[in-house]
This record gives sequence, C-alpha cells and structure tokens, in this order.
Amino acid sequence: MKVLITGFDPFGGETVNPAYEAVKLLPEVICGAEIIKLEIPTVYTKSGAVVEKAIKEHQPDVVLCIGQAGGRSSIQIEKVAINLAEARIKDNEVNLWMWHYMRTVRMLTLQTFHVKQ
Repeated sequence: MKVLITGFDPFGGETVNPAYEAVKLLPEVICGAEIIKLEIPTVYTKSGAVVEKAIKEHQPDVVLCIGQAGGRSSIQIEKVAINLAEARIKDNEVNLWMWHYMRTVRMLTLQTFHVKQ
C-alpha cells in the first residue's frame, strides 16, 4: 500500500509550515504502508497540479492533505471541504484569489494505529 501525504510550504512571511514539518517527521513505512511525502507550493494556480502529478507518478492508494488551521487546538478532519479562496493574505506568488468550491467527502472509517518506535 502507498500513502501520499502532502503539506504546504511556508507562507505569509513564516519560515516554516507546521503542517509539512509534521509530515516530514513521519517514518518511511507505517504498518507496512509506504509513506510518500510531498511539500506543495502555497500558490493558488500551482498546488493542485503538483498534487495531481504526484498522484499520477506514485499511484497511491490513499492521499492525505495536511494543512494548518490557525487558532485550532486539536487535529480536525474535514468531512465537507469548503474552499473559499478569499484569503486574507496573498499566496507565495502574490496572488489574491476569490472563488468558491465545495466538495463533500465520503468518510469511510477512521482507524487509529499505534506505531511502535
């Protein structure tokens, strides 16, 4: 099994993005699954294409996109992704977009695994 896990590069003047820093800490294999890590650009017109290219190249069984949600105190799973590209800050290529996209994600089961160190 292959799992593609993505995280954004730093943006908004920050030097790191905690989401991708967490992804980088993952081992190469978890419970027999190969972990493919990918840093994606925080650029509205490029990030989707980078993820699509990685999916075609690696043919993963699962794709997890990890993001930073400022102000939240816990990990949360989106069941409905409402992507409002009405950012308060510009992306890393100084774009400020305004568009709306909504997708409902079918939730399967979320299982917790204890990974031995």
